[in-house]
Formats: sequence, C-alpha cells, structure tokens
Amino acid sequence: MFLIHPVHRKLAEIVFMNTDKNGNLVLGNAELQLIRKELRKNMELVYRTDALKELSFIAYLMGDMDWVQEIEKELEEIEAQCIRR
Repeated sequence: MFLIHPVHRKLAEIVFMNTDKNGNLVLGNAELQLIRKELRKNMELVYRTDALKELSFIAYLMGDMDWVQEIEKELEEIEAQCIRR
C-alpha cells in the first residue's frame, strides 16, 4: 500500500500542469502562490506528524499507554486523509 496525502497530490498536479514538452518547470506568479500555499501545508503536516511521534515515544517511556493510544489515534486520522494507492 502506498499513501499520498492530498497536499502532495496537489503539489504534483501543479508541477505536472506547468511542465513543458522538454520537462522544464515553467511557473508564473499564480503558480508560485499555489505552490507556496501547498508547501506551507506540507510543512505543517510534517511538523505535526513529527511532534506526535515524539510525544508518542515520550508517553511510551513514561509507561502511559492510554496517552500512546490517544496519540496513535491522531496519527491514524492524518493517515486517513491520505489517498490509498
């Protein structure tokens, strides 16, 4: 199973739609604005995922399995947003 988050799919669409016959990426201001927006979303996704994984490890070290399960549910919600391929 391969997961693609909607942010990554949107970035791929923007690049695909703005690639010329020679494989060069040609971006105008409008496309750059779209990419900046998606890159920000990507940064937030990565930051949130990494933070949750670190918290999960801390909860595990503390022996708080209820907290680990809560965090795992949040990580599963992020994964559920992904398109399964």
